[in-house]
Amino acid sequence: MKKVSALTLEEAKAIADGAEGKAIELGVKIAIAIMDNHGNLKYYRRMDGNNVVSVKMSQLKALTSASIPISTKELAERNALMKNGPYLGVPGIVLLEGGLPIITKEGEHVGSIGVSGANPEIDGLCAQAGLAKFGA
Repeated sequence: MKKVSALTLEEAKAIADGAEGKAIELGVKIAIAIMDNHGNLKYYRRMDGNNVVSVKMSQLKALTSASIPISTKELAERNALMKNGPYLGVPGIVLLEGGLPIITKEGEHVGSIGVSGANPEIDGLCAQAGLAKFGA
């Protein structure tokens, strides 16, 4: 039986460090949620000066990319092309940029990152900066 990879706490912290580093560079205050591929919260960080909406939204973005292993931005684009926007009716699914799946070099989905606190495009940049630290 094939051993399934799991996201480690150290990897989750490194991903959060990368996202926070980008936020500091851009002068924004973000909340960062890292989940495993089952949607369980693995690691969470909130910068000082952030708000309650970002706390909830970061977790929802991470949950979205843990449940459906694509970016929340890509899911929003896919939803816009479909009649009646079916993903809008799924509880807990967020269609704002800032959620990304965490995929191993072998193509295995092991988790997700969700970032919120700035505008969605900047959230996405911070999430991508965090993801760049995975396996680095």
